[in-house]
Order: sequence, then C-alpha cells, then structure tokens
Amino acid sequence: MNAAAPMTKDELKASLEKVFPDVQPAKLPTGEYLTLRLPSADRLVPVVELLVKGLGFNYLDMVTATDWLGPVSLAGFIREPNFNVFLPEGATPQAEPGGKVAGVDYRDALELTWCLSSLPRGIKVFLKLDVPRKGGRAPSLIPFFKTADWQEREVYDLFGVRFDGHPNLTKILTPDFTVGHPLLKDYVHQKDRFD
Repeated sequence: MNAAAPMTKDELKASLEKVFPDVQPAKLPTGEYLTLRLPSADRLVPVVELLVKGLGFNYLDMVTATDWLGPVSLAGFIREPNFNVFLPEGATPQAEPGGKVAGVDYRDALELTWCLSSLPRGIKVFLKLDVPRKGGRAPSLIPFFKTADWQEREVYDLFGVRFDGHPNLTKILTPDFTVGHPLLKDYVHQKDRFD
C-alpha cells in the first residue's frame, strides 16, 4: 500500500484487526474517527509501532486522561465567598457539583486517550486504555513522538499516571509543593503558602 494513499476508517480498522484482533472498537466512538480500546498497557507500543512504521501515522495530536470516578469532590477546596469590588453582592457564588448522570459509565479507573494522525493519508485514530486511578502506568510514546514529552508530563502532574521510559517525568503545571493530582475527582486540596 502506498504510504501517501488516502485511507478510510474501515481500511484502517481492517489493517489493525489483522495484527491485533484483541484491540476492539470503543463503546462510544469519537465521531468520524476510529476509536479503539486497548485491552492492556502492553498493547500500546506494538499498536503505535504498526501505526507509525506500517501505516504512516506521523503526528501525535494529544495524550490526555479522564477520571471516571463520578462527580468531583469539593472537600478541601476554598469555599468562602469571593469578594469582588466591581459587583455589589460580591462574586458569583461557586456552583455545587451535580450528582451522577444517568447513562455515564462511571468506574474506578482513569481512561488514557491518545489521538494519532496520518497527515499524508488524512486520517486519525483514537486509542483508549483504562488504568487504575492509583498507580496507573502506561509506556511512554517519546520513542515515536518527541511531542509526547510535555503531554505525558501534564497527565502525570494532573492525574498521577506514570509513563514508563519517559526521560524527565516531572511536574509541568503545578508547583512542586502541590500535594496530589488536582484533576482526580477525589482530590483534596491541602493548604499551601498561597492560601
């Protein structure tokens, strides 16, 4: 197959299913793009290697995570009204989080999501992997995409997921003194020098 020939979502799915029959389409597809669920973290590197070396995927759009625990806990967050000199009643009160939404697949897991593109072929693929909320790990994609560096550091900083093989897995957004990972649904803020 010509590396620059356009590819459809069905052709991509068939190419991946030949080599990885255990990699299945995700329950909730991502619009027009093929979305695949990896059965385990050890499948990530072989699947990405096939995408990069065999199918011409040459761009990492994103690495991100979603915490599916449920509604966010406000324990530990500053809840006092925020005085605002420009509004007679002060700042808008903080909204309380809602309850669980029917039909959402809440679970005690973090869902990692990678989006890869083949720019010459004009196609994208989303890869999804569930990891434990505490101690979650996945292989680093830096050997394939240098742009994975900061994106993996962001997921580590905000969710606590470790990327094995990352050369500099350090915080990138929060100060070094921040305890915990602020985008976890059960994160409890601990007062620091800025409170």
